[in-house]
Amino acid sequence: MSGERKRGFIRPGADDATVTPQRWGLPDYGAESHKAAKQTAFNYDPGWIPNFDEPELEVEHELTEEEIALIRTAAQQEGFEQGHAEGYQQGLEQGKAEGFQTGHQEGQTQGYQDGIAEGQALIQEHVKNFMALANQFAQPLDLLNAQVEKQLVDMVLALTKEVVHVEVQTNPQVILDTVKASVESLPIAGHAITLKLNPEDVEIIRQAYGEQEIETRNWTLLSEPALSRGDVQIEAGESSVSYRMEERIRSVLKSFCGINRHHPGE
Repeated sequence: MSGERKRGFIRPGADDATVTPQRWGLPDYGAESHKAAKQTAFNYDPGWIPNFDEPELEVEHELTEEEIALIRTAAQQEGFEQGHAEGYQQGLEQGKAEGFQTGHQEGQTQGYQDGIAEGQALIQEHVKNFMALANQFAQPLDLLNAQVEKQLVDMVLALTKEVVHVEVQTNPQVILDTVKASVESLPIAGHAITLKLNPEDVEIIRQAYGEQEIETRNWTLLSEPALSRGDVQIEAGESSVSYRMEERIRSVLKSFCGINRHHPGE
């Protein structure tokens, strides 16, 4: 293994140790012997000298009439196309600007009018709804007012009856005035008269007029327990008059309520 030559290594031999080294010099590129030198590794010929001769002048070509006409036509066509393109672009931009301005104004005006119309319609609808709601609240109030009014009238009527009944019971003049008014209302005077009264009112008439005066007046007093205090029924031949205290009270209240624009309950 030690005597074999290793691959990749160059070992000097015994003859190589006696070789005398030599000096290398640069080649003389100016000598005649090197004019036919070969090209280098960079493909460069050291003996090549560039040629600086003047370039040949080009002869000016004279245009024919046909070529001039073609050039003129081409120039006109190019100018026409360029002008057409520029005019089209300018007109398009101007048309867009004018159209946008006009459309914007018209759209704004139309939108404003449409907005007002829609707003008014919406307001009218809300007003209508509020009016309907107010009417719904007003109807129960009107009904309540009518009910309260009827209750008040009925209460006044009942209270008046009680007051009148008390007045009739405590004040004999009430029945006396009633009998007088009833007799005077008869269409025929001088006939026999029959008076139907409450038993207590009969006693009041007897005490007030006396038997002699009653006979002179040709009155006949009859007790009628079904009649209330203050009620009078008079018969004279074919004529008759009925004075009931409750009806008189109701008539007075009806007249009073009519004057004050009220409607009493029946």
